[in-house]
Parts: sequence; structure tokens; C-alpha cells
Amino acid sequence: MSDEDVQARLAALRVQYAERLGNDLQTLMAQARELAARQRAIEPQALETLRLGLHRIAGSAGTFGLPALGQEAREMELWVQTVLETAVAPTAPMLSALSDRLCDSYRLLTDAQTPAQAESRTGDAESAEERPVRVGVMSLDASEALEQALSGFGYACRRLAAPNEWREWQPDVAVIDTASLSAASWQACTAAVPGARRILLSADGGFDARLQAVRDGADGFFTHPVDVPTLERRLRHLINMPQQDPYRVLIVDDDTELAEHFRLTLKVAGIESRVIEHPRDVLRGLREFVPDLVLIDINMPGCSGPELARLIRFDDDWLRIPLIYLSAESDAQRQAQALAQAGDDFLVKPISDVALTAAVTARAQRSRQLSQALARDGLTGLIKHPAIKELIEIEQSRTQRSGAEACVVMIDIDRFKTINDTYGHGTGDYVIRLLANLLRQRLRRVDHIGRYGGEEFVAVLPACSLDNAREAIERIRESFAQLECVAGQAVFHATFSAGVASTLDWTDAGALLEAADRAMYDAKQGGRNQVRVARNVTPQT
Repeated sequence: MSDEDVQARLAALRVQYAERLGNDLQTLMAQARELAARQRAIEPQALETLRLGLHRIAGSAGTFGLPALGQEAREMELWVQTVLETAVAPTAPMLSALSDRLCDSYRLLTDAQTPAQAESRTGDAESAEERPVRVGVMSLDASEALEQALSGFGYACRRLAAPNEWREWQPDVAVIDTASLSAASWQACTAAVPGARRILLSADGGFDARLQAVRDGADGFFTHPVDVPTLERRLRHLINMPQQDPYRVLIVDDDTELAEHFRLTLKVAGIESRVIEHPRDVLRGLREFVPDLVLIDINMPGCSGPELARLIRFDDDWLRIPLIYLSAESDAQRQAQALAQAGDDFLVKPISDVALTAAVTARAQRSRQLSQALARDGLTGLIKHPAIKELIEIEQSRTQRSGAEACVVMIDIDRFKTINDTYGHGTGDYVIRLLANLLRQRLRRVDHIGRYGGEEFVAVLPACSLDNAREAIERIRESFAQLECVAGQAVFHATFSAGVASTLDWTDAGALLEAADRAMYDAKQGGRNQVRVARNVTPQT
């Protein structure tokens, strides 16, 4: 399973949980109202049922990104538990108040499901989770322009000079222009924030300059003029650093004890492994486990390692998976013969645990990076056209089963041909990446964003009403129009038009996408730089 598949499944699970949670809250509200209306004594069992429902929510809501709702449920659970333990009969007003709190919790859930909350990443609170990412900029030349550009993406940027300024503000990332500063001056400042990531800017993009950046502990390196969308993408990568799924390794070896040793060794390193002793079980294991890498013994009864490798390569789904021979065969000529048939590398037994872990980690990492690259658009890093269309179909089917609402958004950059003709295709690519980064930053983690082609984008917004989708895209449209696009000495502003359609109005995925597309063209014809909503006056059957 690719990283994208994992995220899609997690997103679907969050949506499924939200639907169940909404039903649970409505059930608890009804129970509380029914208890408040009773004219007779309330049985402890009825209160215990209420407490168990609240306990279930208190224990799960935080895991699915709803900590406030979980805390609220926990407080209500403790109140019911106190009533049960003290055997004091709750009064009707007390139970009515409990019902009101449950109604408030239900509103918390519905608010959390809108993209508006996720789009506004910056609030009044300055907690580590809610405050915007802080970027300290140190440059004698272009720091103001860079500060303004990054601020447009929602980062808190500040030009800092003296070490005490860095120490006081504690930025998450330090962007240092080494071309205008001495090494001693900027190193003294970054020493004040040892936990901050470092991105170095340089006028020299040669090997020696890059090597020096590595030795200076840089996490990123850019040359002037700085490509802001690429810089922002690196910033996001450095800050988010999501804990990805463990690498997955399939071990094919008929030596049970040795294979189990390899599995446990890799497990200690955080790598998930599965052992298959019989080659006949490999194809099923590949389908079920979907590994990042396969370790294959050369000498196995009934089917040799090279034969098995060739058999695996018959299936296009496994062409990208590295097949690594792990064998006691030390003869270089025989190793070469095995690699010539199929396979990507050769590790010789016995191999130390450290060497095995290092070799597997490096190859599994490259395998996963390749898989992600194949599924993503090279220019923007967004989902490719076929994959985003498939996600629309998946979301449409899910909403038909659940009765929930989702929205599809079609976005097109205005007068893009004029941008290309006036400033060049390189600047056009710059604008495309600028919008891609803004969409990725402002939409929710559960939303899917794809590059549909050229200057067109598609966004799929699960568990989102038509009005909320329109409002979220409107805010992004306004932010994009304010961003400065730089082309040499020229500075200009770009805009986009968008159309939004809801699954409640179109029950066919193709018709849903076409409706969003038509609404987008209506926005173009209406003057551009606006968002239009698709309305279906024909009842859906």
C-alpha cells in the first residue's frame, strides 16, 4: 500500500468516525431528554447506559482530531459517574442541562467538519499546535520581499539580526542568506535556536557551496533568485515531517530461524516484515502485504531465487519493487548471473544486523519515494489526473451509502496563456506551483487536491456542505489574488475562477465533475476571479 493509499484510508476512517459520532451524540441527546421528562425514579441502568456512551466518545474523539469534544464528553461522563456513585437522584433541570451540553457537543462536531476551521490555521492562541510556523529571515538584501512572500502562505515571518532576537522569538525555521552575511554572524544567530531547521540561500550554486552547506548543517539550499513556491514546499516538508508508515519488507527464505531473526532485527529498527517460507505463497503475500522491498534467498527447494524474481516481474504491479537477493552465495560470477536474470542487488550472508538494517532502510526508502513520485504530478506534487478522478468516484459512492454530503471543486487560473506569453513558461510554472502550495496549505488534511491538467486543479472535499466549500474556496481565492508573482524585475498578481458542485445534487461522479467544470466556466464568463456554485434543478433519482 502506497503512502497515498494509507492517507486516503485514514481520511475515510475519520469521515466514518464523524458520521458514527454524530449518530451517537443524537442518541445520547434523546436519552437525556427522555430521562428529564420521566415522572418516576430513574433506574441506575439507564444512567449507566448514558455514561458508557459518553465514555466511548471521551476515549476516541481526541484520536480523530476532536480533543475539545472529547474533553467535553469526559466532563459529562464524570458528572454521570458521580451521580451513580452517590446515589443522588438527578433532577429534571440537571438532566435538561446535560442534554443542552450534548447539543453543544454536536455543534462542535459539525463545526469541526467544515473546511473553514482547517483553512484558518492561525488563531488567537499561541499554543505550539495552533500558532503559525515561525520563519526567521536573516539577509541584508532581499529579506523584506522574502518575508512578504512567505507571509502570503500563512507563515509568521520576521527579519531577525542579533542573536538575542533569535533567542527571544524562537523561530521554527531559519532562512539565512549567506551571500550577504559572514559565516560568523549568521552562525552566532542560529546557535541561539539550536532546534530550528536551517535553509541557506546562496549566490553560488556550485558543488563547493553545496558541500559547505551540508557541513554547516543545512536542511535546504537555494540559489538566488529564490523560487518561493519551491522554498515554501521545502518549509512545509521540514515542519510537518509526518511520521510515515513503517517500511514493509517481505522476506522469502526457507530457513525458518534465520528468516525470523531477520524479521525481529528489522522490527527493532521500526521496519514491518513478513516471512514467507514457500515460494508458492509469494504472490498472495505480495497482494496482501504490499511491501516496499522483497528479500529473496537464492537457494530454495522447488524454485530458485532468480526464478522467483523473474516470476514476480511478470506482474506490472511489482515492477517498481526492489528485489534483493540475500544469500550465502559469495561467488561474484554467480551473483552476477542471478542479477542478470532479475533482481536489483545482492546481500551476502552472514550479514550483521546493522548492515542489514542500513541496506534495507536505504532501498525501502528509495522504493517508497519512487512510488510517491509516480502517483504525483512532477511540477506541483499534487495527485495526478487519473487518481483524482478515481477519488471523486470513491467519495461519490461513499456519500450515496452514508447520505453525507461532499463537494468537488474545479479551479482554473485566469488568463494563464497571457501570463505565459508575457513572462514566459517558467513564470507560468511558478504561478501553478504557487496556487498548488496555497491549496495544499489552506484546505483540510482530509481533502484531496489534484492537478487536472495545465492550469486546472480539482479538489475533493469530504463531509463538506456546498456553502462551506464555497466559503473556503472564496478565502483561498482572495489570498491567491494578493500574492505577488515575481518575473525578473516585474511583479504581478494572478487570479483564478472556480466552480463548486455537491454530491447531493449529482449522484454520478462524471456528472458531478462536469457540473463543477460548468460552474467554473460560468465564473470565467461572469468576469473571472470568482467562485460559482452549481445548482441542479432536476431531482436526482
